[in-house]
Amino acid sequence: MNEVIKSITEAEGRAAEIKAQALSKADEIFAEAQKSADEVSRKSETNCKLYKDNQIKKAEKDAEADYEKYVSEKKSAAKAYADSLIKNTGATVQDIVRRITSGSC
Repeated sequence: MNEVIKSITEAEGRAAEIKAQALSKADEIFAEAQKSADEVSRKSETNCKLYKDNQIKKAEKDAEADYEKYVSEKKSAAKAYADSLIKNTGATVQDIVRRITSGSC
């Protein structure tokens, strides 16, 4: 009977050792996982900031190009409109110049 009790006590001791080793290993694994998670978080934050900055620069560049295109189109339209008005005023201008030069004003 002493042998059985001794065997049980030894088994309990080994179980306690195994449990302590497992808890220690679990703490090591958790610490490494936390370290990895922190590194991934830091890298992700950096990558997101770079992506955001690049997207802002791209949006500004696209907006500038759109603005230049719009202004160019409107300049062309305004010039065409002004040219058509000038073209249609030729007869009126000649009439005014004729009156002034002939003294009939």
